[in-house]
Amino acid sequence: MNDYSNVLHLIVRRLQEQARINVPIQLIDYFPGERLIGGKYSLETNKITIYMEEVRKQCILLFGSDDHLNDYFTVIVAHELGHAADKNLAMLAKQRSTTLCLNKKRQLSFIIEDNAWKFAMKLIPELTHILVTVRNKSMELYGERETIE
Repeated sequence: MNDYSNVLHLIVRRLQEQARINVPIQLIDYFPGERLIGGKYSLETNKITIYMEEVRKQCILLFGSDDHLNDYFTVIVAHELGHAADKNLAMLAKQRSTTLCLNKKRQLSFIIEDNAWKFAMKLIPELTHILVTVRNKSMELYGERETIE
């Protein structure tokens, strides 16, 4: 394992300990689809997968370089841990999958994502300056007009 991989695994372990969540987190190079997905929590398997190359690309797109890659990686992992910690996630996901109303689906998606971002904010307050930027960009996908500063 190279030194950088060791750094990332140390970040993962630190966040898991801080969050008191022992969900498996797998680091792989690429997302297997066309979308630019940095991380994914699976409710079915209770596992987080972080797609490293997509995380790097997102960091560059948002900040212009990968100078803040470790911090960006930390934010993404903290957000995914937020999904794993969300006691309402199963209920919200079920409601989202069964509703036929597109507006309701978007509202439920917004709540799911917002819950994870709130958890991340509490977990890594020292990275609020980066987290807020990432959160605001992410929430644009759900039609949020309001931003947190």
